[in-house]
Amino acid sequence: MTLQQFMAEGESLGRKAGVLDGLHGYFRSHVTRLHRTCELFGLFSDNLGDVLEIGPFFGYTPFLLRKQSSAYTVLEGNDPVVRPLEAVYRQQDIALNYVDFFELFGPTRTAPHRLPLADAAYDTILCWETMEHFNFNPVKFVRELHRVLKPGGRVCITVPNNASLQHIFTLLSGRDEKSIIESYFQAEDYVSDGKKAFYGFHWREYSAPQLASLFAGAGFKVQAGGSFVAFRDHEHLGVPRRFARFLQRTATVCFRRFGTNVYVIASK
Repeated sequence: MTLQQFMAEGESLGRKAGVLDGLHGYFRSHVTRLHRTCELFGLFSDNLGDVLEIGPFFGYTPFLLRKQSSAYTVLEGNDPVVRPLEAVYRQQDIALNYVDFFELFGPTRTAPHRLPLADAAYDTILCWETMEHFNFNPVKFVRELHRVLKPGGRVCITVPNNASLQHIFTLLSGRDEKSIIESYFQAEDYVSDGKKAFYGFHWREYSAPQLASLFAGAGFKVQAGGSFVAFRDHEHLGVPRRFARFLQRTATVCFRRFGTNVYVIASK
């Protein structure tokens, strides 16, 4: 599937869900990165078998990859903003399950530390730019991915790169330091599923070696990993931002670990 076809399919889905003037903007601003990630993992040409995808939000990947799968299951945060997609999930025979990952894996006595899924149930597990939103120890979550993956199956994971050139520049320059804290206050009273909870923050990002070590330590066989460069899509980019992106791409060619995102492909 070409990028143009990917974009056209996404626009059609946004129209069906009636969100073109709303959260469909997430897809439009991330479409290049989403397509690039599908290509990176070879998902357009593979038979994916039984798929589990965690936290797709408005990336539409379950709908766009459904033809390559035998069955498709989605775990999504129980936030009302996702509800407009429910009808599209039903139309494409995709099992949508709402879960609260913080309650499942948080440091509380009542947390089960277990996904509501059967052992060895999935051939392919996708989790893209979701783990950075977890504010708990990720080890039990990754071990659960290992449990529900079939022997010989694979997981395909991406997160923002904690060692990206952008991140390093932010730390050195002090840029955005205050705005991060301000965002905490802005979302402090956000209500999701009747609870004051906001899942949009990035609590923990990873470098490529860290992500690989996390999955290897949980029992996975890490097949590949590293970083790649993929920016958000903007209709109009100023000269400073274009120059910054040029520097990022150039630096990543010379120093591979400085890409904007990191990924891991691992098997059981």
